Amino acid sequence: MTHQWSNIVNVIGWGFVSLVLGYMALRAYAHSDDRRGLVVRWIISAVLIFIALFILSLPTPMKYLLFILPLVVLAFIWIPSFGSMITNPLTDAFDGGSDASESKAFYFIAEGKRRKGLYAEAITEVRKQLEQFPGDFEGYMKLASIQMENLKDLPAAQATLNEFLELPDCAPNQIVSALHLLADWQLQYGRDAQAATVTLQRIVQLYPGTSFDHMAKQRIAHLGSADETSRVRHETKFTVPSGRRDLGLGTANAPVDAPADPHAQAAELVKQLELHPSDTEAREKLAVLYAEEFQRLDLAVDQLEQLIALPAEPPKRVARWLNLLATLHIKYAYNMEAGERALRRITERFPGGALADVAVQRLASLQMELKASQRTPGKRLGIYEKNVGLKQSNG
Repeated sequence: MTHQWSNIVNVIGWGFVSLVLGYMALRAYAHSDDRRGLVVRWIISAVLIFIALFILSLPTPMKYLLFILPLVVLAFIWIPSFGSMITNPLTDAFDGGSDASESKAFYFIAEGKRRKGLYAEAITEVRKQLEQFPGDFEGYMKLASIQMENLKDLPAAQATLNEFLELPDCAPNQIVSALHLLADWQLQYGRDAQAATVTLQRIVQLYPGTSFDHMAKQRIAHLGSADETSRVRHETKFTVPSGRRDLGLGTANAPVDAPADPHAQAAELVKQLELHPSDTEAREKLAVLYAEEFQRLDLAVDQLEQLIALPAEPPKRVARWLNLLATLHIKYAYNMEAGERALRRITERFPGGALADVAVQRLASLQMELKASQRTPGKRLGIYEKNVGLKQSNG
């Protein structure tokens, strides 16, 4: 019975040792820089251990002396590895470690050929790097920029960007950057606002309710005017009119351009907001127009409050609108209390920062602003209808 238990203990012990050695071997293989050499050393070590055990089984008295020989060879094979394992933690504390830096793609050769005008060779170099580092964002952007900016090939550049967008596990900021770049090229080189709108709509669909979505909607709201400006600039031929020959001799009643009609401006801004409710620039202009030209502070406050309530706006823009709200209350309603409330909203929403500090400093000088506004009262343009033909544009 004792002999049987001894065999069981031996089997369990050898099994435990085998598991530990197997785990160490797998770990060493996973972290090795020379896996083929590691496997070769394992094979040689297994042969040496078998020879050592065979020598111990010999009946000759010289077996103990011979047993030392395979052990010495094993020591020469493994002592350097065990030595570095022990000393590396100590040396790493002084020299920062010996881990190799993460490999990355390099495009200096492609950039050099690009500067020399060798665009086909530059594209070849970029593709070589992308074969070694598939999915590299910098490589795809550089390839597309060569195709568009140097070769003026918009379809090829668009195909390259779409190829990148179809890759799995792309970072959201990289996807958004690629789509914005494509929209820029579609406007700048293709003069196609409709195609740029479709591209930006992909951002809206991919990331609804985010800052990416908000930024894309802002660009979409201004694409029509940008496209029209580009078209007019491209098609208009500028001529220099001949100057007056009697300069200084004519009458002083020279024709002066009539000021823009505020009603027409407001109607245009309202129409823009009906088409693009997220156009913050148009809404801000409409608020100032309501206050300055029509003396309708209630309508101006309504537009600014819609801007302030937007969820995806950065703090700096929200603080600017609150400052503008305070300015309108002081300049057109002489309402010190309402101006202070607007500024305190900045300190409550963004406490402890630069925006709050600026608001506190302005609060200290708000009384001076009020006095200055009372000395130069706002203009009155006459009596208009209650809503002067304009609508409150709800976002």
